[in-house]
Amino acid sequence: MASISSVSLNDTYRLIQLARETALVQGRNDQAKRLGPVVEEMRELVKPQQKSASPAAVGGMMQQTGFQKLLEISKSSQPLASISSGQPMANSAMERNRMVMAMSSANMADVDIARQMGMTRDEVRMVVSVNRFAYSQYTKGV
Repeated sequence: MASISSVSLNDTYRLIQLARETALVQGRNDQAKRLGPVVEEMRELVKPQQKSASPAAVGGMMQQTGFQKLLEISKSSQPLASISSGQPMANSAMERNRMVMAMSSANMADVDIARQMGMTRDEVRMVVSVNRFAYSQYTKGV
């Protein structure tokens, strides 16, 4: 049984349980009675799987090392800090545009991008269209 994944086992249990309930609804009591013990046995098999799976999910995404590293990096590099530190404004604008393009490439809506970046929707649309135009010119070799 160790080779059976808990997802497959749980899905099979639910399928058999659904078949039993369907038989009851359709008036096939004999079939429902035959499936009853199977459902009970499957329930006993699924219970230990559920108990052993729950402690692993307690931490969630916040406890994963990759997420913690990404969070640490994002906190350490503040894009707006470069404006106040005297660096040229172009660097922060390029960084902002890259962030907008990354969000757009991930199919994020322009409203959400505007909210996240503190911009208007028109600014977001302009950044996306200019960058897409520049990329299309680059791929053409112009």
